[in-house]
Amino acid sequence: MSTTKTTTDTRTVKALRVEVKTQKELITTLLLRMNTLADQVSGLKSDLTRFKTNVADDVKYLTTRVDE
Repeated sequence: MSTTKTTTDTRTVKALRVEVKTQKELITTLLLRMNTLADQVSGLKSDLTRFKTNVADDVKYLTTRVDE
């Protein structure tokens, strides 16, 4: 009877180790994806700031030209 319990425990431990390994791999993949998305958001913020500045400069230029 103790052999059956030990075998069951061993199977359970092996299954849990496989599950933990799978979860670690998934977490690593998700963290890399989050880092990529964070970099993309940072780039978009930078592009948006530059766009706003360019639009503001264009509006100033057009306003000056119309006023002349």
